[in-house]
Amino acid sequence: MRFDFFTLGGSQFWEDVFFYQKWRIQRNCRSKTYRLLDNWDIKRHEGGFEDCRRAFVKYIEIYQLSRQRGHMIIMLHGLGDSKNIFKPLWRKALEEGYMAAAINYPSTRKDIESHVRQLEFLLEHLEDVTEVSFVTKGIGGIILQKLMSLDSNWQKRLKINRIVEVAPPNQGCSFLTKLGRYKFFRWLLGPVISEISKKDVTRIPPFPRHIDVGVISKQCPFMWLAHLLPQKLKSFFPTSNEAKMNHAKEIIHIKTGIWNPFKNKKIVNACINFIKKGTFE
Repeated sequence: MRFDFFTLGGSQFWEDVFFYQKWRIQRNCRSKTYRLLDNWDIKRHEGGFEDCRRAFVKYIEIYQLSRQRGHMIIMLHGLGDSKNIFKPLWRKALEEGYMAAAINYPSTRKDIESHVRQLEFLLEHLEDVTEVSFVTKGIGGIILQKLMSLDSNWQKRLKINRIVEVAPPNQGCSFLTKLGRYKFFRWLLGPVISEISKKDVTRIPPFPRHIDVGVISKQCPFMWLAHLLPQKLKSFFPTSNEAKMNHAKEIIHIKTGIWNPFKNKKIVNACINFIKKGTFE
């Protein structure tokens, strides 16, 4: 007898490889096994990828799931985060008539190239969607930038509307680069922290010029501590300059001390405005 049970939706060990109407197929980054989760993050099936796909088709009939159509906003979280940080933005996107997919990837377990391959696989298997926009946080923007530099079939099949990056390390992240010198932090935060120095990040080809990109720079939640520290330690804190992008259509700075920027209504509204109109205002 098989029992369906709640999961935490995956975070640092499960990666989304298929998404449809809030249902998702995930792959474990260690065991390489797959599981099918419903819109409540309840596990409905496990096995190979095709086994989970066939199980999903059966659930479409059982639950009479409607087809997803039109424009989808795909959301990519930052280092150590999960899809759950996007809940406020996800709700706003649905209110505005968009489809929304907040994607999980094991950000502290794999390198950038592995995350790119995961997202490429997911987008190649994205069904009944004609247009996509992206909202990223932190290193999610760097992963997307590298993904967009590939000549993938999904880019020919889907119209790419606009991209919003929130707190991206477009000029590298000095804070994480310095932490990457220490074995403990490489174990804790994964191989990505050794791949986002200014030299590494600026080598990645820029986004295509025909795609509007907006950048939201935000204040580090612990920036107030910098005033209490000596000059050498101050250099560990990230600055708003690290978010700069030469070819961005628009760059704004929003002050917030909240760790999750999407709990700030100004940031949520700015993201939706840019996707709708190409401007944050």
